[in-house]
Amino acid sequence: MTDTIIIAPQFNGPRLSGNGGYVAGLMAGQFSRQFGRDDAVEITLRAPVPIDTTMQVVRDGEALLLKDDETLVCEARAGSVDHLVPPPPPGDWGEVMRRAEDGGSPEDSDFGWCIVCGRGRAVGDGLRVLGSGGPQKGRSLSCYVPHANHADAEGRIRPEFVWGALDCPGAFAVQEPNDFRPALTGRMTAKVIDPPRVGERCAVVGWSLGAEGRKLYSGTALYTESGRLCALGTCTWILLKA
Repeated sequence: MTDTIIIAPQFNGPRLSGNGGYVAGLMAGQFSRQFGRDDAVEITLRAPVPIDTTMQVVRDGEALLLKDDETLVCEARAGSVDHLVPPPPPGDWGEVMRRAEDGGSPEDSDFGWCIVCGRGRAVGDGLRVLGSGGPQKGRSLSCYVPHANHADAEGRIRPEFVWGALDCPGAFAVQEPNDFRPALTGRMTAKVIDPPRVGERCAVVGWSLGAEGRKLYSGTALYTESGRLCALGTCTWILLKA
């Protein structure tokens, strides 16, 4: 029997397609269950993720495919984040909380209603992972306060939302502030180590891993205020042509 996935409209990135991190997290969960693995998963997004559409999850050798009829939307494979060396957790939590006041994507931007970084999303609706680039070039800092609406019965944030929280802060780290071309998630590899709990103040630290033409590479690490590393990931971003 083929499994199916439907991305509800509220789990969008761009207004009319699914958020890359959230969708990647869903597929990572499917991959872990089907292959009996509890490690990092690599997700490659091949096409915009349709919303409110029944898609098929198909096993293909060592990969798991998400298909919209004949269109390959994304694929999941075993991955690794062992090579990543994240920056340390932030020492100034006043600065983290200031990012919550003025960070994220404004309502009038392409991603103002993104489930992860959109300022247009209310508390408990969006994740409100609000951040921006800096303080130094090639870095970003974001504030995230986990909400009960995104948690399991034990109060831990569900993996697909943890993956989402790792997503957008990577773009904040690698995209030039005056470059207004949208950057879309192309490939994401992540590992959930110890999910944050409801109400734990968290920070997502992003850092640049280089660039190649319109491809930008980032790492992201999710920390609690106590310094606990919750999740770690890397992402390839595709800058759309002007």
